[in-house]
Amino acid sequence: MTDSKRTRGLILNGASGVGKSRTLQELGALLGEKAVAYALVDLDFLTLSWPRPQDDPWGGQVARENLAAVTSNYRRSGIERVVVAHVFTDRTHLDGCRAALGAASADEAPLIRLRASRAVVEQRLRARHAADAPWELDGFLAGHDALTHALDAADLDDHVIDVDGLDPRAVAERVIEAAGW
Repeated sequence: MTDSKRTRGLILNGASGVGKSRTLQELGALLGEKAVAYALVDLDFLTLSWPRPQDDPWGGQVARENLAAVTSNYRRSGIERVVVAHVFTDRTHLDGCRAALGAASADEAPLIRLRASRAVVEQRLRARHAADAPWELDGFLAGHDALTHALDAADLDDHVIDVDGLDPRAVAERVIEAAGW
């Protein structure tokens, strides 16, 4: 990279309802207050396409290629920090996303998992889906325990932050601290 400032990444991980999206927003606020040039990426949005290729039914390859392209654009425009939110249960997908961020190691793009109790997740999901997508609620609740188990079993996280009882700002502050930013 020829930029005078090095672009660093940070990856938020966690099950649905733990607060990844809200933390992403708060991280933007904190970085902006410190005058750090940043970009926020919800990786789910980089996979939204149809039809998906038969060899990429979950859109992982598309997501990694799109992330590499937007990271390159961000880097050229002077972005210093790129924060990505997604659910990671697969080492290959994580390593591919780190590579897309231009990170050679976990030190350059740590994976920070947000974790919440089932009661907190259920409360958040009920509030989120009550008005805009009530049909999704049952699926998210039914899959929560299995996804949490898969995240535990994958053992990919560099840091884990338990978010119960913390407001979004406090979670974002802990994320920045864990990332060494």
